[in-house]
Amino acid sequence: MLKKNVIRSGWCLLVLALSACTLFKQPAAPTETGSSEAGTAATTADNPYGAAPPYTPPANSAPAYTPNTGTSTGYVGNYSPVDINAATHTVERGDTVFNISKRYQITQDNLRSWNNIVDNNIKLGQVLRVKPAGYVAPSGSRNTTKTVTAPVNTPNATTTTSTTTTTTPSSSTTVSTSKTVSTGGVRSVSGIEWQRPTAGSILQSYGGSSKGIDYGGSAGQSVVAAASGKVVYAGNGLRGYGNLIIVQHNQTYLTAYGNNQSILVKEGQQVKRGQQIATMGNTDAKRTQLHFELRENGQPQDPSRFLPM
Repeated sequence: MLKKNVIRSGWCLLVLALSACTLFKQPAAPTETGSSEAGTAATTADNPYGAAPPYTPPANSAPAYTPNTGTSTGYVGNYSPVDINAATHTVERGDTVFNISKRYQITQDNLRSWNNIVDNNIKLGQVLRVKPAGYVAPSGSRNTTKTVTAPVNTPNATTTTSTTTTTTPSSSTTVSTSKTVSTGGVRSVSGIEWQRPTAGSILQSYGGSSKGIDYGGSAGQSVVAAASGKVVYAGNGLRGYGNLIIVQHNQTYLTAYGNNQSILVKEGQQVKRGQQIATMGNTDAKRTQLHFELRENGQPQDPSRFLPM
């Protein structure tokens, strides 16, 4: 009985305690809707631009910089053959102190010294000494025939007067208007129409020590321009080439015709593809032949890549 009274007393105390907590419970702290100075300070501390929304810089509307690519086609060195016995050289496009001295077989120091060149600076059209002071070119005579053609009333008839200076046969040069000769088909390569420079068999192909093709034939046989261009050299100043003609076709390609019996064009003359420019011979050669070279940017190329064979 006593045990039951104790249990009832405990439950009563628990109910009274819970009631007391409910009666004495404090209300929650009021919530203010405004912003206090402390709140503003906290906001300002978090936002370096102040209470306003953060500043967003405007997008850069200027167009992006694009480097100027220019229109330069790049440097092309000039390694065309030269007259090694010449006393001076006129600077052309692609010439440098290095390749000029290389072609004339002199040192760069000598070329600079003879011309007072500083920092290898040269310019187009400049005339440079390629031999020391007092140098005298080897005497050589040329057989020059100047032809003047005047039209007359009869169709296809011309009146010709010639002046001839006699010289040694090895340096025979004849300046005249030459006929056009067909030596076979025509082939178009690199924007240029090419044809064989002469008829006849190939004695020596390109490769090894041969920088071109040797064509066989008979003395006096026609040698023609393989493509249209300008004669930039006509003479016999390059050892091993005999009577030599060099035709420049554009800034990239030139052709050389060596060992000729006679030369029928002059320097600076424009020639057409198939126009006769020389006669076949054996100057500076052991046999009658035409030594033909084709060069691209001064470097020898296999002519069979360009010519109809």
